[in-house]
Amino acid sequence: MTKKAKITVVSLTSILLVIVYYIGGRILKEPERLPIYNPADINPELVDSSLRRIGRNFTTGDFTAVNHLGDTITSKTLAGKIRVVNFFFTTCPSICIDMTRELKSVQEAYKNNPHIIILSHTVTPAIDSVPVLRRYAELHGLDSRIWWLLWADEAEIQRLARKVYFAVKSGPSDDDDHGFIHTENVVLVDTKGRLRGFYDGTNPDDIALLNQHISILLRDETPRY
Repeated sequence: MTKKAKITVVSLTSILLVIVYYIGGRILKEPERLPIYNPADINPELVDSSLRRIGRNFTTGDFTAVNHLGDTITSKTLAGKIRVVNFFFTTCPSICIDMTRELKSVQEAYKNNPHIIILSHTVTPAIDSVPVLRRYAELHGLDSRIWWLLWADEAEIQRLARKVYFAVKSGPSDDDDHGFIHTENVVLVDTKGRLRGFYDGTNPDDIALLNQHISILLRDETPRY
Protein backbone atom coordinates (compact mmCIF):
# COMPACT_ATOMS: atom_id res chain seq x y z
CA MET A 1 0.00 0.00 0.00
CA THR A 2 1.37 3.39 -0.99
CA LYS A 3 1.90 6.19 1.50
CA LYS A 4 -0.92 8.16 -0.11
CA ALA A 5 -3.28 5.18 0.17
CA LYS A 6 -2.37 4.72 3.84
CA ILE A 7 -3.12 8.38 4.53
CA THR A 8 -6.47 8.03 2.77
CA VAL A 9 -7.38 4.94 4.84
CA VAL A 10 -6.40 6.67 8.07
CA SER A 11 -8.45 9.74 7.12
CA LEU A 12 -11.52 7.68 6.24
CA THR A 13 -11.15 5.70 9.45
CA SER A 14 -10.96 8.90 11.47
CA ILE A 15 -14.05 10.27 9.75
CA LEU A 16 -15.96 7.04 10.39
CA LEU A 17 -14.94 7.08 14.05
CA VAL A 18 -16.15 10.66 14.40
CA ILE A 19 -19.48 9.76 12.75
CA VAL A 20 -19.91 6.68 14.95
CA TYR A 21 -19.03 8.69 18.06
CA TYR A 22 -21.43 11.47 17.11
CA ILE A 23 -24.35 9.17 16.28
CA GLY A 24 -23.65 6.95 19.26
CA GLY A 25 -23.51 9.94 21.55
CA ARG A 26 -26.83 11.21 20.24
CA ILE A 27 -28.44 7.80 20.76
CA LEU A 28 -27.12 7.55 24.29
CA LYS A 29 -28.17 11.09 25.14
CA GLU A 30 -31.58 10.98 23.41
CA PRO A 31 -34.12 11.20 26.25
CA GLU A 32 -36.80 8.54 26.44
CA ARG A 33 -40.19 9.56 25.11
CA LEU A 34 -43.47 7.92 26.01
CA PRO A 35 -45.88 6.80 23.28
CA ILE A 36 -49.25 8.45 22.84
CA TYR A 37 -52.02 5.86 22.73
CA ASN A 38 -55.17 6.14 20.67
CA PRO A 39 -58.00 3.58 20.63
CA ALA A 40 -56.59 1.99 17.45
CA ASP A 41 -53.35 1.23 19.34
CA ILE A 42 -55.03 -0.58 22.24
CA ASN A 43 -56.14 -4.22 22.58
CA PRO A 44 -59.50 -4.26 20.72
CA GLU A 45 -61.04 -6.28 23.56
CA LEU A 46 -60.70 -3.18 25.72
CA VAL A 47 -62.10 -0.75 23.16
CA ASP A 48 -65.73 -0.14 22.32
CA SER A 49 -66.42 -1.03 18.68
CA SER A 50 -67.45 2.56 17.94
CA LEU A 51 -63.98 3.82 18.87
CA ARG A 52 -61.60 1.20 17.47
CA ARG A 53 -60.75 3.08 14.28
CA ILE A 54 -59.69 6.28 16.04
CA GLY A 55 -55.97 6.49 15.42
CA ARG A 56 -55.10 10.04 16.36
CA ASN A 57 -55.99 13.02 18.57
CA PHE A 58 -57.89 11.00 21.18
CA THR A 59 -58.18 12.65 24.59
CA THR A 60 -60.09 11.79 27.72
CA GLY A 61 -62.43 14.78 27.36
CA ASP A 62 -64.79 16.18 29.95
CA PHE A 63 -66.18 14.42 32.98
CA THR A 64 -67.72 15.25 36.34
CA ALA A 65 -67.23 13.45 39.66
CA VAL A 66 -67.11 14.21 43.37
CA ASN A 67 -64.00 13.46 45.42
CA HIS A 68 -63.87 12.05 48.94
CA LEU A 69 -63.59 15.59 50.31
CA GLY A 70 -66.94 16.51 48.77
CA ASP A 71 -65.46 18.69 46.00
CA THR A 72 -66.80 18.58 42.45
CA ILE A 73 -64.05 17.52 40.05
CA THR A 74 -64.06 18.15 36.29
CA SER A 75 -61.50 18.12 33.52
CA LYS A 76 -60.93 21.83 34.24
CA THR A 77 -59.99 20.96 37.83
CA LEU A 78 -57.25 18.74 36.42
CA ALA A 79 -55.79 21.28 34.02
CA GLY A 80 -52.00 21.03 34.01
CA LYS A 81 -51.95 17.80 36.02
CA ILE A 82 -50.61 14.37 35.15
CA ARG A 83 -53.19 11.75 36.10
CA VAL A 84 -52.74 8.22 37.44
CA VAL A 85 -56.15 6.56 37.14
CA ASN A 86 -57.60 3.30 38.45
CA PHE A 87 -60.93 1.76 39.40
CA PHE A 88 -61.71 0.16 42.75
CA PHE A 89 -64.38 -0.37 45.40
CA THR A 90 -64.04 -0.10 49.15
CA THR A 91 -65.39 -3.59 49.95
CA CYS A 92 -63.03 -5.34 47.51
CA PRO A 93 -61.03 -7.97 49.42
CA SER A 94 -58.38 -8.63 46.77
CA ILE A 95 -56.86 -6.62 43.93
CA CYS A 96 -58.12 -3.24 45.13
CA ILE A 97 -56.18 -3.59 48.37
CA ASP A 98 -53.09 -4.59 46.38
CA MET A 99 -53.48 -1.60 44.05
CA THR A 100 -53.90 0.79 46.95
CA ARG A 101 -50.74 -0.57 48.56
CA GLU A 102 -48.70 -0.32 45.35
CA LEU A 103 -49.98 3.13 44.40
CA LYS A 104 -48.83 4.47 47.75
CA SER A 105 -45.32 4.40 46.27
CA VAL A 106 -46.54 6.97 43.73
CA GLN A 107 -48.00 9.00 46.58
CA GLU A 108 -44.73 8.93 48.49
CA ALA A 109 -42.63 9.78 45.44
CA TYR A 110 -44.73 12.76 44.31
CA LYS A 111 -46.81 13.89 47.29
CA ASN A 112 -45.17 17.33 47.26
CA ASN A 113 -45.54 17.79 43.51
CA PRO A 114 -48.62 19.83 42.53
CA HIS A 115 -48.56 18.47 38.98
CA ILE A 116 -49.46 14.87 39.92
CA ILE A 117 -52.86 13.49 40.94
CA ILE A 118 -54.02 9.92 41.57
CA LEU A 119 -57.69 9.36 40.72
CA SER A 120 -59.35 6.20 42.06
CA HIS A 121 -62.90 5.86 40.75
CA THR A 122 -65.27 3.72 42.79
CA VAL A 123 -67.20 1.21 40.68
CA THR A 124 -69.89 0.68 43.33
CA PRO A 125 -71.40 4.17 43.71
CA ALA A 126 -74.50 2.80 45.45
CA ILE A 127 -72.29 1.58 48.31
CA ASP A 128 -69.32 3.95 48.25
CA SER A 129 -70.85 7.28 49.20
CA VAL A 130 -68.58 10.28 49.73
CA PRO A 131 -68.40 9.67 53.53
CA VAL A 132 -67.50 6.01 52.89
CA LEU A 133 -64.75 7.09 50.50
CA ARG A 134 -63.46 9.58 53.06
CA ARG A 135 -63.21 6.87 55.72
CA TYR A 136 -61.43 4.57 53.27
CA ALA A 137 -58.90 7.30 52.49
CA GLU A 138 -58.27 7.86 56.20
CA LEU A 139 -58.00 4.14 56.92
CA HIS A 140 -55.38 3.61 54.22
CA GLY A 141 -53.38 6.78 54.83
CA LEU A 142 -54.12 8.44 51.50
CA ASP A 143 -52.81 11.98 51.14
CA SER A 144 -55.59 14.21 49.82
CA ARG A 145 -53.05 16.58 48.29
CA ILE A 146 -52.22 13.99 45.65
CA TRP A 147 -54.86 11.24 45.84
CA TRP A 148 -58.61 11.58 45.34
CA LEU A 149 -61.21 8.85 45.59
CA LEU A 150 -63.96 9.74 43.13
CA TRP A 151 -67.69 9.11 43.07
CA ALA A 152 -69.85 9.35 39.93
CA ASP A 153 -73.08 7.70 38.89
CA GLU A 154 -73.09 4.23 37.37
CA ALA A 155 -73.47 5.38 33.76
CA GLU A 156 -70.54 7.78 34.05
CA ILE A 157 -68.31 5.14 35.66
CA GLN A 158 -69.10 2.67 32.88
CA ARG A 159 -68.31 5.31 30.28
CA LEU A 160 -65.02 6.28 31.88
CA ALA A 161 -63.81 2.72 32.35
CA ARG A 162 -64.85 1.42 28.93
CA LYS A 163 -64.77 4.40 26.55
CA VAL A 164 -62.27 6.82 28.05
CA TYR A 165 -59.52 4.97 29.94
CA PHE A 166 -60.03 1.51 28.36
CA ALA A 167 -59.33 -0.13 31.69
CA VAL A 168 -61.75 -3.05 31.28
CA LYS A 169 -63.18 -5.14 28.46
CA SER A 170 -65.69 -3.19 26.42
CA GLY A 171 -68.50 -5.68 27.11
CA PRO A 172 -69.39 -7.94 30.05
CA SER A 173 -67.47 -11.19 30.26
CA ASP A 174 -69.02 -14.64 30.60
CA ASP A 175 -68.85 -14.49 34.38
CA ASP A 176 -69.82 -10.82 34.56
CA ASP A 177 -73.44 -10.64 33.47
CA HIS A 178 -73.98 -7.14 34.82
CA GLY A 179 -70.90 -5.44 33.40
CA PHE A 180 -69.30 -5.08 36.82
CA ILE A 181 -65.92 -3.39 36.60
CA HIS A 182 -63.13 -5.26 38.34
CA THR A 183 -59.72 -4.50 36.94
CA GLU A 184 -56.12 -4.12 38.04
CA ASN A 185 -55.35 -1.74 35.16
CA VAL A 186 -53.82 1.63 35.98
CA VAL A 187 -53.69 4.32 33.30
CA LEU A 188 -51.27 7.23 32.93
CA VAL A 189 -52.70 10.40 31.37
CA ASP A 190 -50.70 13.48 30.48
CA THR A 191 -51.54 17.14 31.03
CA LYS A 192 -53.33 17.29 27.66
CA GLY A 193 -55.61 14.37 28.48
CA ARG A 194 -53.75 11.90 26.25
CA LEU A 195 -53.23 8.26 27.22
CA ARG A 196 -49.52 7.57 27.83
CA GLY A 197 -49.25 4.21 29.60
CA PHE A 198 -51.05 1.15 31.00
CA TYR A 199 -49.86 -0.82 34.03
CA ASP A 200 -50.81 -3.71 36.29
CA GLY A 201 -51.58 -1.96 39.56
CA THR A 202 -50.92 -5.11 41.59
CA ASN A 203 -47.42 -5.60 40.18
CA PRO A 204 -44.57 -3.77 41.98
CA ASP A 205 -42.41 -3.82 38.84
CA ASP A 206 -45.14 -2.21 36.79
CA ILE A 207 -45.67 0.48 39.41
CA ALA A 208 -41.91 1.13 39.50
CA LEU A 209 -42.10 1.60 35.72
CA LEU A 210 -45.09 3.91 36.19
CA ASN A 211 -43.03 6.07 38.54
CA GLN A 212 -40.29 6.30 35.92
CA HIS A 213 -42.79 7.28 33.26
CA ILE A 214 -44.28 9.95 35.50
CA SER A 215 -40.84 11.50 35.84
CA ILE A 216 -40.51 11.57 32.04
CA LEU A 217 -43.83 13.38 31.67
CA LEU A 218 -42.81 15.81 34.38
CA ARG A 219 -39.65 16.56 32.44
CA ASP A 220 -41.49 17.01 29.16
CA GLU A 221 -44.73 18.71 30.15
CA THR A 222 -44.52 20.68 33.35
CA PRO A 223 -42.62 23.82 34.31
CA ARG A 224 -40.06 23.78 37.08
CA TYR A 225 -41.57 24.79 40.40
